[in-house]
Amino acid sequence: MALRYVDSLPSHDYDGRWVMRVTVLLTMLAASTNALAAPPSKVAVVPGVAVNLDAARVDALSQDLADALNAELIVEATGGLAVRRQLPADIAPDCVTTPSCVADIAKRLGASELLFVVMVDTGSGGSIQVDSTWVDAASGRTASRPPIDVASVAAAKDRFAAAAHQLLPDAPIRPKPTGDKLGEGKPRHLTVGSIAGASFGIAGLGVGIGFGLAARSKYSDCEAMGVACSSGRREGIKNLDHVADLGFLVAIGGAIAAGIFYGTSAEAPHVIVQPTPGGVALGAIGSF
Repeated sequence: MALRYVDSLPSHDYDGRWVMRVTVLLTMLAASTNALAAPPSKVAVVPGVAVNLDAARVDALSQDLADALNAELIVEATGGLAVRRQLPADIAPDCVTTPSCVADIAKRLGASELLFVVMVDTGSGGSIQVDSTWVDAASGRTASRPPIDVASVAAAKDRFAAAAHQLLPDAPIRPKPTGDKLGEGKPRHLTVGSIAGASFGIAGLGVGIGFGLAARSKYSDCEAMGVACSSGRREGIKNLDHVADLGFLVAIGGAIAAGIFYGTSAEAPHVIVQPTPGGVALGAIGSF
């Protein structure tokens, strides 16, 4: 991308190439910044129609469903009484197909995705059927999910866990820890490496833009001078352009490094040695 053959390259071509490479770099840095800041999706389990079930039982099942989603997927799911307290007294039966109603519910719950659930006690020994519709709050897209048959309230959480990926197929699956003991892991987070990479990327972009603008300005002056523009002046423009290219390369490297450091920042599995009355106990902690 460096300025080669300055004496023969038309100015509009040079401008176009310079604008293109700045645009590409800005796009890459923006994508890297978004990746660093992107939190897990916030999902709310919204109770809808309930047949032969009281509100307390519906809330308990909704909470079990939210807990199962959190355990199986990388999301922030809420449900149960915490959701009901923030909902209007009466939700319209057709809320899931009404954009204004969906937007209101999503705003109240601070959620980007909604899972509207319909629960029916079938009367067969306590069996409950749960039908759900997923809604993307931003776009209004909806999708029906496969029904879930729950044999009993006691088995609800396990049944919901088994169906979690079907309910939210786009959500990343939460890695399962190995070993006999769970400890506190760390999700992806900003590290010294990711911050340093982003900083180098921003600095490189600043150098690239600064020297690129200087080269572009001098090139325009040189073109206006025509044959009066000396070879030394042309060589100086080339040098400025090379420095700009180097700045852009540093920006690319910084953006890539920041993404790699952030993507691998979750706590890796490790073994903890704990003293016990009978000797030593080993426990494995998995990453999240």
